[in-house]
Amino acid sequence: MAMPSVEKQALFEKLCHKNSIRRQLGIRPIDIPTEYQRKLGLTEEKRYEELLEPYLKPTFGSVEWPIGFSARILLATKLHKQAVQQVQDDHGVADPRAKNPDILKIIEKFAPDPENNVTTWESKTAAHV
Repeated sequence: MAMPSVEKQALFEKLCHKNSIRRQLGIRPIDIPTEYQRKLGLTEEKRYEELLEPYLKPTFGSVEWPIGFSARILLATKLHKQAVQQVQDDHGVADPRAKNPDILKIIEKFAPDPENNVTTWESKTAAHV
C-alpha cells in the first residue's frame, strides 16, 4: 500500500518545517531521512491494519473460543494469519509490519464476548454456569 506522492511530499514538508522551528529554538535537528522513513512505515502499517480489520471481525466472531489461555492464543494466531492471507489474496497487499502483532490486544478487540478476553480470564464457577 504505497503512500501517494502528494502525502509523501506533505510529510517531508512537515518534517522540514519542524526542523526549521527546532533550529530557531536551538534544539538538535531531526534526522529527516530516518524520521521520514519511520513515519512512512507507521502510516503504511496503520493503513494495513485498517484494511485488515474488516477481515478480523467476522473471523474472530465466528469461532468457538476454547477455555485455556494457550489454546486461545494459538487459535487467535491462526485466525490472524488466515485474515492476513485473505487480505493478500483479495488486495495483493502483504503485511508490512516488521514485528508480530500483539495477539492479546487483537483478542480483546475482536473476540465477541468479554468472557473470551484472555487478559482478564477467570475460571468459571457454578455461579457463572
